[in-house]
Amino acid sequence: MQQLRTYGNFRRPRSAGLGGLGLVPTGVLFIFLAAAGTAAPLDMMVGVLILLVGAIVLVPLAVRDRYGRHLGTLMYSRLAWGVGVMKGQNVYRSGVLSKVPGGKSLLPGLAMASDMYEATDGLGRPFGMIHYHDVEQYAVTIACSSQGGSLVDQADVDSWVANWGQFMRTMSGEPSLVGFQVVVEVAPDSGEKLHNEITHQASDSASRLARQVMADIDRDYPSGSPTINTYLSLVYDASSAIGRSKRAAADMAVEIGRRLPSLTARLATTGAGACAPLSATEIAEVVRTAYEPGVSQLIDQARAAGRDSGLTWAQAGPTTHVAKSKSYWHDGATSVTWMMGEAPRGEVFSDVLRNLLSAHGDIDRKRVSLIYRPHSPAEAATIADRDFRAARSRTETTRNGQAHAETEYLAAAQTRQEEARGAGLTLFGLVVTATVLDDEDEEKSRVQAAEVAVENLSAPARIALRYAWGSQDAGFLAALPIGVILPEHVTLKLPKTLK
Repeated sequence: MQQLRTYGNFRRPRSAGLGGLGLVPTGVLFIFLAAAGTAAPLDMMVGVLILLVGAIVLVPLAVRDRYGRHLGTLMYSRLAWGVGVMKGQNVYRSGVLSKVPGGKSLLPGLAMASDMYEATDGLGRPFGMIHYHDVEQYAVTIACSSQGGSLVDQADVDSWVANWGQFMRTMSGEPSLVGFQVVVEVAPDSGEKLHNEITHQASDSASRLARQVMADIDRDYPSGSPTINTYLSLVYDASSAIGRSKRAAADMAVEIGRRLPSLTARLATTGAGACAPLSATEIAEVVRTAYEPGVSQLIDQARAAGRDSGLTWAQAGPTTHVAKSKSYWHDGATSVTWMMGEAPRGEVFSDVLRNLLSAHGDIDRKRVSLIYRPHSPAEAATIADRDFRAARSRTETTRNGQAHAETEYLAAAQTRQEEARGAGLTLFGLVVTATVLDDEDEEKSRVQAAEVAVENLSAPARIALRYAWGSQDAGFLAALPIGVILPEHVTLKLPKTLK
């Protein structure tokens, strides 16, 4: 009997510090203590005042929730959300009658300042390339025809997982790569592709029974069959490795186009099946369908008829959206987005995400996005050593929770050893979006049913999901296969050693 392989040792990077404080806040704490100790002999009230100010500053940074976020982050997010609602920043209008220049339907928020280009890769395949001006990054999207794990031998699955691990490790050496994301989208099949196949493949000499059977299939099969689409988006920095000068879109198109053939070939060995880059129109169709699910049938009809939908990047965004604290309404649908608060503890099997990726009757459309940010080999060695030292320090300074600190220390030691033997180190996150179509009679109940469904689907994976509170619109963007990596778009970027 073949023994099932297990995977794990997922760790949240943490810096050394006292209690819940990081390295820098711990240094600030000692500064306040030194200042209070110096001022107290001269004026006790001044010393007490310094300690009070220090407590006000540092206590929100020391108190953390179950997901590792400190109280200061939560307070800031609530404040920013309230100010944004007062300014009307949670409502978006586009189109001919809007204030958007040119009457376009641009993507909202972080993706508004973006352009789409189309180029050709080394195999002559057209691919769309999104340019995000604010961060000077370029994203391309690859469509995969993943085979899934049904009726597949466990040995083949283990081989796919090993090849995927090798692919992730090699991506750490990909020049100018910022990160990449894998998006699995589960959506209802409109039936247009099947209808087109049956219509064009029907034979005039077919029997009456055969025609009746195919007619029944054409009528009934699409209603209960979800379609699963898999995408991989690659995000590149426009800065050159030499001189850090910004490269133009034409230069990036040539460089990315040369790499796509080898990347798609390597993906085929991971169980992704046949892979090909999406054209500019195809990317616009995917995004437009996500914002307005009702247009999916029209797009499928155009494809089945051999026509181009004609959608452009300027038409891919929603006409209207209203972002709420825990939900997101957009063009006749309501979505709820969750982010991974904590990775699975302990060991997991290769099918850990099977339930989360499966279709559910209470969810009309669902996207699960895994975001990866690989470290270079030099960064990986530095981070592994730093985490090891920080974990060892916590075992020496922690009294309560000593067993948890020792477990972290052993995990950090294992990570350090594996990195020294050539393993890669990658930051990763997960975003889940569930969408339900509007129903005036049951809209609220349908959204609640979708939320319960996602909680039930994520439970077997032991992934702690948290609502993207106050950032539902940004979380929705992060789950789309367009290369929006949220940490790269924040206004204030902390050094990697402080994250």
